[in-house]
This record gives sequence, structure tokens and C-alpha cells, in this order.
Amino acid sequence: MSGAEERCAGHDGLDAELRALARAALDRVTPVLDRVRSAPAGDAAAGDQPCAVCPVCAVIAALRGERVELAVRLAEHLSGLVAVLYTALDEGSGEPEPAPDPPPPAEAGRRVVQRIPVTRTGPRR
Repeated sequence: MSGAEERCAGHDGLDAELRALARAALDRVTPVLDRVRSAPAGDAAAGDQPCAVCPVCAVIAALRGERVELAVRLAEHLSGLVAVLYTALDEGSGEPEPAPDPPPPAEAGRRVVQRIPVTRTGPRR
């Protein structure tokens, strides 16, 4: 298949359906990430948590509803990824845009230059 005109007729509209499915999934994930990022700091004493860096303990504490720094940082990064995915979904079908037309060629034998003003700010040598 060489182009868009040779598409399978059985899959017309599949890209729109996949975009809608992805958008629905992102819409469901976004409130969870926002809740984890904005959860208030816990009042737990230092002895209540067995460790602060173990991923297993962090998952267990997050399941208990406690604010875990690892979960908060992960939610912040995932929120950025979700924003990028929303942008990608909004941009279109993902097909590359055509390249702009090249500028007209300069006259033969003539060089085209751009003048750039230079301002010296320091002492001159």
C-alpha cells in the first residue's frame, strides 16, 4: 500500500474509534492522578511507616490511602504524559504534514547573504 487512497474498506473510521477510546481512558485516569497529587500530607508518625523508599511499602501505603512521596512524584510525571497524549490526540490523524515549498533559487552566479548587525559590548582590543 502506497498511500491513503488504498485503505481497507472494512476499517473505515477505526482511527476515530481508537482516539475516542484513548480519550475515554485518559479521562478516567486524570482524576485519579489529580487526587494522588493533591492528597494532603499524612499525620503518621515516623515509626508508623516501615520505610520511605521501598516500592512495596509505598504501594501498600498508597492502597491504604496514605500520601506516599513516591506515588506523588509518579503521579506528577504521569500527569505530564497524559497532557502529551491529550495533545497528540487533538493534533489530528498523525499523518505528516506536507513539506513547505522550497524558496525560489537565487540568480545564477549571485550569492544571497543576510546582513547581521554586530554590537560590541566589551572593551576593544
